Amino acid sequence: MLTHLRALLVSIGGLLALGVVACSGGSSPEATGPSVVATSATTFPPSGTYIADITRDGRAMSIGISVDGSDIAAYACNGADDEAWFFGSESTGRIDIDSRFRDTLEATFDGTDVEGELTVNGVAYPFVATPAQAPAGVYTADTGGVRSTWVRRPDEYAIGVQYSGGVSDHDLEEADRQRLAAEQFRTQVRSRRQLQQAAQLVVLDNGTMGSTINGRAVTPTLVSGSFRLG
Repeated sequence: MLTHLRALLVSIGGLLALGVVACSGGSSPEATGPSVVATSATTFPPSGTYIADITRDGRAMSIGISVDGSDIAAYACNGADDEAWFFGSESTGRIDIDSRFRDTLEATFDGTDVEGELTVNGVAYPFVATPAQAPAGVYTADTGGVRSTWVRRPDEYAIGVQYSGGVSDHDLEEADRQRLAAEQFRTQVRSRRQLQQAAQLVVLDNGTMGSTINGRAVTPTLVSGSFRLG
């Protein structure tokens, strides 16, 4: 009798063990392991300027990003016939701004540099913009309805584009209205802008920046994050 009882207990124990194994198969909702924490951007300092030179498929572009509190002003150009202004704000170290021509600037501050992607005229330029101290930065000046803007690098070399008009707000509104052919229409509008290489940016004897627009002397202004075009 004892022999049969032991055999029965062994059989029951084996079934219970199999049940535990079967129930523990797969993932348990209470299983613990390394947690995945989403990384977040680092907050920008109160003010600063960040500059990058980018080349993509043989196309060159430079960008200067200025920060003033939460305000952002950025300018990108190829030093010849294309440019883009960006105005907006950053949120906890992140930038996501469109230009008037639907160019885009998306970036994140990592505590030192600004890393992201600039898209101008349909071409995407990944970049890493590093901190730059004045007199490096973005400079702009206008006279007689014509504006020139430059990105001055830390090595003191500057590239800039002169904008002489050619596109009205009505053109941009119409580009938005033509939704079925928005990109094509916007490209046509963009091509009507009068853009050319800006005159050289120089340091004057008094330490300020100087240049000319159509032969007229101008004193460019250093762009801060709160700067906005009139």
